[in-house]
Amino acid sequence: NFIMTKILIAADLHLSIAEKSYSFSVFDEILENAKNYDALFLLGDTFNTFEDAEKLKEEFSKKSEIYNKNIYLLKGNHEYLKSGGINLSKLKFADNIKIIENIDFINLDNLDILAVAFSENYNIDNDFLKRVENLKERNRIFLGHGIVEGTLWAIEENEESAFIPIEIIKRVKPNLAIVGHIHKQMEINIENINIIYIGSARVWRKSKSEMGARKCLALNIDCDSITKNYIDLKSAGEYRVYNLNINDIDLKIENIYKNWNYKDIIDINIYGIIEDEILFENKKKEIINKYSKYAREINIKSANLFFLENAYNENIIKEFLNVTEEFESKSVDDEYLEIVELAKYIGIEKISLALQNKK
Repeated sequence: NFIMTKILIAADLHLSIAEKSYSFSVFDEILENAKNYDALFLLGDTFNTFEDAEKLKEEFSKKSEIYNKNIYLLKGNHEYLKSGGINLSKLKFADNIKIIENIDFINLDNLDILAVAFSENYNIDNDFLKRVENLKERNRIFLGHGIVEGTLWAIEENEESAFIPIEIIKRVKPNLAIVGHIHKQMEINIENINIIYIGSARVWRKSKSEMGARKCLALNIDCDSITKNYIDLKSAGEYRVYNLNINDIDLKIENIYKNWNYKDIIDINIYGIIEDEILFENKKKEIINKYSKYAREINIKSANLFFLENAYNENIIKEFLNVTEEFESKSVDDEYLEIVELAKYIGIEKISLALQNKK
């Protein structure tokens, strides 16, 4: 008989008391998507700390019970935080939530799954080897939380712990290895294994790895193959960073805010030369008041601003800005504009320092 197994996978939701409403709104969207699938797998750091798990387990369970299918919850390194050595499985969750704290083998119709929770010490023993030998399905996947040994070169984040030995994955001979822990979504091939870092399901911290759409991963498994499809999580929003010149900031923001989601976190790094600090503070308030309703959070940073009295009476500044405006008017795409913006920033920094030294 033809069997199609469908599973949904997400990771690093970091449900927390501090951001309860936002983080649960992302979980709600994941559950809504999961209605069309046979099971939901959460690949670690579902809770930001063990304390968050304790305080949020009832609300998490109520939402999960409505889903009415199994949710497999791998323990991540964040479920260890503030745990005092208590295992996650000691907490009372809904019956359809299956906690995986070590290594587990799961069979779903035509799919064998090896699920490996975060550990500081992985062990391939005889029991593990025997269970691998008994796997019968042609379709196999590895699910885990950590950094797969040998892939650290591809990772931009400052993560040095949670290594998963490649040998554990190779033993299973999986079609795919899907891993939580790294917040940037990416795919890597190593030793003929397709490794997918699924990325964080929501924006947890302001870093490069949190930029871009947050996603979950859908797998459709038939008798011969596994097909994958990423699903954007709209409620997660995005972390967006802009470097804008003080001279044309109003025009630039007016063009970019239309792309924002009200769940986005926006960081605006303002650079350039300004003559009056009070006027700048007023400008910051004006921007936040006008655009805060379009994003979850707007931060304006001024570390790259130079305060110089009567700066715009200097011919060199006027000439430089005229030249950069001419280049901007000829821009053909976003990449070209970014290069012009960077050149403008570097030029203004050099001119400002030269003028300060002169005075």
